[in-house]
Formats: sequence, structure tokens, C-alpha cells
Amino acid sequence: MPYEDYIYKDLQTLLEERKWGELVRVLKSMDPADTADFLEDLAPENRDTMFALLDAQTASDIIVELESSYVDDVVEDMEEARIAHLADQMAPDNAARFLNDLDLDDDRQASVLHAMTSSAEVRALMNHEEDTAGHIMTTELCSMAPTATVKEARETLVPMELTDPILFVYVVDPDTDQLIGMVSLQQLFTAKPTDCLNAIMETDYAYCLTDEDQEDVALKFRRYDVWVMPVVDHNNRLVGRITADDIMDVLHEEADEDLAMMVGAPDIEAEEASPFGIARLRLPWLLITMFAGLLNSVIIRHILNVTGVATIAIFVPAIMAMSGNTGIQSSAIAIRGIALGYKTYGRLMRVIWREISVGVFLGLACGLLTGGIIYWVFTYTGIATGGPPPAILATAVGGAMCNAMVFATCYGAVVPIVLGRLDVDPAIASGPFVTTSNDLSASLIYFLTCILLLR
Repeated sequence: MPYEDYIYKDLQTLLEERKWGELVRVLKSMDPADTADFLEDLAPENRDTMFALLDAQTASDIIVELESSYVDDVVEDMEEARIAHLADQMAPDNAARFLNDLDLDDDRQASVLHAMTSSAEVRALMNHEEDTAGHIMTTELCSMAPTATVKEARETLVPMELTDPILFVYVVDPDTDQLIGMVSLQQLFTAKPTDCLNAIMETDYAYCLTDEDQEDVALKFRRYDVWVMPVVDHNNRLVGRITADDIMDVLHEEADEDLAMMVGAPDIEAEEASPFGIARLRLPWLLITMFAGLLNSVIIRHILNVTGVATIAIFVPAIMAMSGNTGIQSSAIAIRGIALGYKTYGRLMRVIWREISVGVFLGLACGLLTGGIIYWVFTYTGIATGGPPPAILATAVGGAMCNAMVFATCYGAVVPIVLGRLDVDPAIASGPFVTTSNDLSASLIYFLTCILLLR
């Protein structure tokens, strides 16, 4: 049952009335991705209760679909045996990714692996370096000797229980396990039962190495338009396969990483982190902008030989730059949330309030630091301020920067959400709105602050 077809407020009503049995029945009937969306919107205590009531298979299917920032919260208080049981229900690649992403100490992770029945396969995948083909591949596949017949291949496939669909039977050398060809299911079911696999196999195919970067693997999927790709070691031995759903996760991850680097928001996936923790992650990028802006102010003053009251104008570019950067960061976080389907009011409001809190922390830190630097420069270098005492000028610039950054953070978070509610693509419209409005508001805030303090 699609998430949208079961009214959200009805699910909330069942939760508020503590009708756990009916709620569990409804959630189990939904697609795991939709169930994960609903559970991410809940308070942590309600989310924990729901996972305690769900059976292991359903819970593991949902965990695979959860945003990574919620997974640690879900399993934080689980016993090792329960975590192991959940991992056993997953495909080996999902289980390896699940355990690698958990914030477990070595002893607890060892206990989980010891309790698992599929620990050998999962350990092998976990030993591969992160962001490589070996890390995202699955070891579930069907391989046969080249002399096997089509009938034997069909009979081998029938009893196999796999979490990912089989599209190819891989033909390997029985002595070396080296990959020598592939037979698609279409070929397998249109060929004669007595045909040998080496007579119908494809020998021209795309493949990747275990230590190949996952981004390069994704490019191969795109270039060759394949749904699945075999993974071999450096001796051409078949060790696994990568499916299109894994590549979609890679593309999502790489896009998030690129977006985070572009806007200077490395917290882009840290949905459950505290505002203070997020502010700490963003602060280094903003400090670079701040020092560059102040340097720009020095250059303007030197080149134009600014004196008198016009001195206050040289700090406008620095304040506009800080305002613009914080606004773009918040806007990127909000747009990403909308793109991922954060449609409920409560979840969107959490994004807004978190961004406001982050803006307050960043504004205070950058405003105080900027004010301190300006006070020190004008006090101990003897440079003329153009009239106002250094302390007043420093307070005006620092206070205006703080206020402008807080406003820009709020505005950057709210505008994409409002545009999304109006059925306007926030990714297209937010850029001009946020950038132009932040520049205007930063200038107004600064000059109003100067007027109040310097009157």
C-alpha cells in the first residue's frame, strides 16, 4: 500500500491511540521505503517502540531504506543478538554496509559478527576499502562451468534464494574461477536445453575490479547502459556483482558529497546531529569566507584611500559574502530535503528550526570574531576609523554580521519550502531569490545597525 494512499494523520492517530497491533499491520503492508519515511518522522522513543514490535525481516528491510543518520539511533540500545539477526535478513552487501555505518566499538562489532550465520560473506565485504567496488558488491550470484548445459543452468537457478534478481549466469573456469563469459536469462530460456554455455555465452562484457573507485564504476554503468556488472580481482577471478540499485545509492552519495563541497555544508546528511555540532562542521568554511571578505575590505580601503564616515562602507562586501554563504548552505539543505521527499509539516519544520539554531551559533561566532579583529586592528595599528571609536565600529560590524547571517539562514531554509508548497521548483527559483534577497537584507541590516550605533 503506497504511503500517500494511507492518510498520514490516520497513521498518527493509530500511534497516538497506541493501537500498536493495527499500526504494525499497516506498516508491514506498506513498501519498506514508505515505512522508512513514516518512521523517520516520528520521535525517537516512538520509533524505537515500532522497531521493537516489528519482526526481524520487516525491520531489516526498513533499516536498509532508512537515512544513515537514523540507523545509529534505531540500533543504539539493541542487543548484539538482535542486531546480528537483523543483519542476517539482509543481502550480504546491505549487511556489510549496515555494520560498517554503525557507530559500534570493535568488541561490540565482533560480538555481532560472531552471532551472525552469514558472517563469513559479510566479513569479506567489510574488508574491502570504503568507496570501492568490493565494498558495494554482493557475493550472491550464479556461476557455472563452460561445459554445463542450458538445462543444468536452469535447474540450478530454480532453488536459489537471492535477495537481488539474477540477470546473468556467469561462466567461469572450474580450475581457476576466472570469468570467461556471461549468459543472460533471455539467452538461457531461448536456447536449446542441450546447448553448452560456452556456445551461447557473451565474451565481450563490461566488468570492474574489486579496488576500483565506486564513482568510476558508476560511470561505467552509465557508459555501457548495463543493469548489473561482474566484479573480479586482479587475477580475473569472479568475486561478486554490482546491481543497478547499488549504483543508484552511489550516485546519490556522490551527488550529496559534491553538493556539500560546493556549498560548504559537510553536514548535509547529518539530520540527527545537534545544531552546535553542525555549526562546528560549517564554521571552518565560513571562516575562510570571513577572512577573505575582511581582506577585501582592507584592499578597498587601501586602493580608494577611504577616509571619514565612508570607512564603514568598506565592510559591506564582507557582510554580504557571509550572509550569502550561510543562506546558500541553508537553501541547499532545504532543497535536498524536498528532493528526498520530506513532505510532512513536522519534518520540514524540524529542518527550519535546526537551520535557525545553526544560524544563531554561526552568527554569534563569526560576529564576535569579526568584531574582535576590527577592534584590534583599529586600536593597535592607529588606522583612522573615520569618526566612530574602534569599539563602536567593531560592535556595528560584528553585530550586523551576526544579524545578517541569522536572517540569511532563516530565509535560505524557508524560501525553498514555501516555493515547494506553491508547486514552484525550489532548485530553480531559490538561487536568485536567496542570493539577491540576502545581499539586500545584509546591506540594510548593516547600515541600520550603523545608524543606530553611530547616531
